[in-house]
Amino acid sequence: MPSFEFLGREKIEALIAYKQGLGFKNADFRVQRQKTWKKKSVDAYEAGPDKNVAWLHSHVPEPWTKLPNPYPTTEAGLKRGHKIYQSFCIGCHGSIGDGMGPAQSYLYPPPLNFTLLKGRGVSGGILYYQIMNGITGTAMPYFKRELQSEKIWDVGNYVAVTFIGETDAGAAPRGIPAAYEPPAEEN
Repeated sequence: MPSFEFLGREKIEALIAYKQGLGFKNADFRVQRQKTWKKKSVDAYEAGPDKNVAWLHSHVPEPWTKLPNPYPTTEAGLKRGHKIYQSFCIGCHGSIGDGMGPAQSYLYPPPLNFTLLKGRGVSGGILYYQIMNGITGTAMPYFKRELQSEKIWDVGNYVAVTFIGETDAGAAPRGIPAAYEPPAEEN
């Protein structure tokens, strides 16, 4: 999709109104929904770190808030998580997880500073759910199409270990490694 910035705001709005006038009214609903959630996310961010983190986590279903990362912390898992972070997350969250990546100046509210999560009861399940589904009203996209389940757990654990400094990885209930092969039946 090319940039239409050269048209200016007034002509862009006229173009949008024309396209919507052709019958694509669902766009009106989506735009209004985004504006509503954007306002809520900005209000939460401007209320301070405690309120922002509480708002972000309030959208995670309760079972996920209590779910630990089912895979133990391993060197290989942290390396996979680091590679995924470098590929998908660093542009917004920055190399040290402080939310000061190159895209930060274009985003409001800015990307989450992961170091603020220390001591705030962040489970592996919360990280997984938000990476998988994104966060409506913010620039955080969902990754459920780009990343397989264990890779989401890996990047979540990388964030937990590296930037938050606490992890619940490997606590019960435990997951089954992706490379697991059931024992062959003997005849």
